[in-house]
Amino acid sequence: MEAQLIQQFGMSFIDISSYVGLTAAGVMTLNLVVGLLLSVQYSPVARWPYRRIPLFNIHKWSGYGALFLALLHPVWLPLAQAANFTVLAVFYPVVGPEQPIINSLGALAAYALIFVVATAYLRQRFQYAFWKKLHYASYVVILSFLVHGVFTDASLKPGTPVDFLDGGKLFIEACALICAGLIGWRITLGRKVRQAIAQEAEVQRAGIAPTWHGGLTIAKIIDVSADVKTFRLSHPGGANLPFDFRPGQYLSVRMSDGGQIITRNYSISSAPYQKDFCDITVKKLNNGRGSSYLHTKVNAGEWLECVGPRGTFTFSGSEATSLVMIAGGIGVTPLLSVLKHLAERNWPHDVYLLYAVRTPADILFYDELKSVEQRYRHFKLLILPTDIDGFAWTGPHGLIDPKHVTGFVPHINHRRVHLCGPEPMMDATIAILRGLGVPDAQIYTEFFGSSGEVDSDDHAIDATVVFTKSGKSCFVPAGKTLLDAAEEAGALIESSCRTGACGTCKVKLVAGQVKMHRDDSLTDRDVREQFILACQARSMTSEIQLEA
Repeated sequence: MEAQLIQQFGMSFIDISSYVGLTAAGVMTLNLVVGLLLSVQYSPVARWPYRRIPLFNIHKWSGYGALFLALLHPVWLPLAQAANFTVLAVFYPVVGPEQPIINSLGALAAYALIFVVATAYLRQRFQYAFWKKLHYASYVVILSFLVHGVFTDASLKPGTPVDFLDGGKLFIEACALICAGLIGWRITLGRKVRQAIAQEAEVQRAGIAPTWHGGLTIAKIIDVSADVKTFRLSHPGGANLPFDFRPGQYLSVRMSDGGQIITRNYSISSAPYQKDFCDITVKKLNNGRGSSYLHTKVNAGEWLECVGPRGTFTFSGSEATSLVMIAGGIGVTPLLSVLKHLAERNWPHDVYLLYAVRTPADILFYDELKSVEQRYRHFKLLILPTDIDGFAWTGPHGLIDPKHVTGFVPHINHRRVHLCGPEPMMDATIAILRGLGVPDAQIYTEFFGSSGEVDSDDHAIDATVVFTKSGKSCFVPAGKTLLDAAEEAGALIESSCRTGACGTCKVKLVAGQVKMHRDDSLTDRDVREQFILACQARSMTSEIQLEA
């Protein structure tokens, strides 16, 4: 067979093995370049080449390709008459006839690459920090394989010196220099580069921060259900919106009802890529002044006074490698914005939505959710009605319980979770997640009133907040947390979970009154000494002073 191959193509099995090895070296070098870019959170959209490039997919598939080529590389050697390689020597090169140590480095690279690809494929089964340590085996792979490539005699003939100026060797040597330089760069400068990119992203987010204030025209009012309407807002001049927003943020809407100003916060349910409009979706309650006003007293063509966008309950795709969303009723609206954003980008990671409703008749955006499910293969949807009496519902139903969660989302304790909905539903679900081992730091929440108002409170009012230590101050609209206010004003208040569970954002209230949705992590002494949780506190008086 080899004789015919040489006669027809001038190529032996050793030559094929060499070409496959060279290709594997090139693919491994590409994989390392992309992997290091991902490790510093490099964004090709925000930076050169200013194009949407699927770095994660390139990294993943180049890893699979490198593994295939690395395993294919030695397969030809037992077939080559000149090599005298046995099948055993392929798996255990120490017993090989030539350069056993150098060839063993190649085998080590292949075995380490199997480990790297397998653990990457199963990464959701590990804690992220532990998996990251396992992934450092990638350096063993690339270094072993390149040393093997540089110092191996391509002909495998006894006594033949290595020709370091051969074309194939020059290619391997170039790959080795590139990889050594990149690894050195990552070790010495990578952390600084990552911090700089993160700071730049923070500056960009601050530029999107809620400083805009003006009027938006109600372009259309869409009946979502009998008591839920979507209000499509656009720029009065017909141009794009005068602000950008992140998926999951909300608008503060100010309404004048009987001479009294009402401020309510409503999540944006449309996606950021829809630049010419944004949607807010509101459920009407008889005792909800803001929702009743919007449902009964405004019409298409009128305008609303808005401030925003606001809120930190956001997810753009760079924060984690999977996302679990759990919504209750109208609380699905900010998650719908996130879902649209991820689907439009074809975000290459698992996205789960567990949507709890009272009855099948209360499902909002059903057709839209099913449409996204059909076209976005990474998205998985579970709708969970509590009561199905009188409905032809054959799927799962009942209150959210641990079996529903674990049956729908594998390894949830290793995933980022976003929750939003009515407060009783939130409390019950948080307890379930903690029981399943989900750390508080992985749980992000947004509380919703029954009318779809974000963190709404009829008694919360606009306020001026003064941070006594930093000397900074800012205006805070009704319903906005003091932690959000501090971050926008540049006053330092440490924070972590943002759910009121960890106590990291504890700060002393010097003057004024606030209301908190929860204060679980405050001791009796903290309460007596006027400490509050900034992530939960809203202003109840027009002037607030915090020791920050």
